[in-house]
Amino acid sequence: GKVNFEIDPAQLEEIMDQEMFDVYSLPVFTKEFCSQLKQYVKQVVLHGERKEFAHLNLGRRIIDLDTVGLGWVNDLLLHLIMRPISRLLYKSSETLDELDWRQGYVAGYAATPEQQTGTTRHRLVAHTDDSEITLNVCIGDEFEGGMLQFRGLRGTEEGSHGQTLVGDFQPKLGTALIHAGRHLHEVTQVTSGERYAYIVWARSWNGSRSQTCPCCWLNRRQGNSCICGARWN
Repeated sequence: GKVNFEIDPAQLEEIMDQEMFDVYSLPVFTKEFCSQLKQYVKQVVLHGERKEFAHLNLGRRIIDLDTVGLGWVNDLLLHLIMRPISRLLYKSSETLDELDWRQGYVAGYAATPEQQTGTTRHRLVAHTDDSEITLNVCIGDEFEGGMLQFRGLRGTEEGSHGQTLVGDFQPKLGTALIHAGRHLHEVTQVTSGERYAYIVWARSWNGSRSQTCPCCWLNRRQGNSCICGARWN
C-alpha cells in the first residue's frame, strides 16, 4: 500500500547541512550497508565476466539497480528522502510537480580503470544530469581525489559557461548530496584507490520537463540545439 511521509521543516536543520548554493548533504546509509552494496555490485560485475553474460557488458557501464534486483532501494530513497525534501528545498529554484520517476545506478572510478571491478573511469567532465533532482551517495572505497565540483545552474548566467566554481565536496562514506540535476558538476581525477557512487535521478514529468529540457535548459528536445534532441541521439 501507499504511505504518506512528510518531513517537518523544523527538523531539517538537525539532519542536513548546506554545503554550498543548491547543494545539501545528509547521512543516509551505514558503513555496513555501503560495504554490502559495493560488494554486491562487484559480484555482479564478476559474474558479467562469464561467457554466458559477456553480451551484457556489465563491467563496461554503470550498474543499474533495477536490473540487478535492487530497485526497492531506489524506491525508498525517492519516497522517503527525495520527494519530501525536494518540496521544501527546491520550491523556489526548480519548477517541480511531484517527482514521479527515478533511476538508480552505481558508478565506479579508479586511478587505473578496470572492467573487472566496475571502475570504468578515472574522472568525469563537467555535465548536467537528465533529472530534476539528483541524489549522490558515496559507498566507498578508500581513495584519493574524486572530489565533486559544482559550477552553477544551467539556465542562469552563472551556470551558462561553467567557469565559476561554486564549491567542492569530498565524498564521505554513507553521506548523500542532493542537488538540482541542472547544476553543472564534475568528478575530479581519482589518483589512488577505488571510488564508488550510488546515484539516483528523479524526474517530474509535469514540471519544467513538460516544456524545457532540464539537461541543457533549452527547448524540450525540439530542433537541433537541444543536447538531448535527435541530432545527438
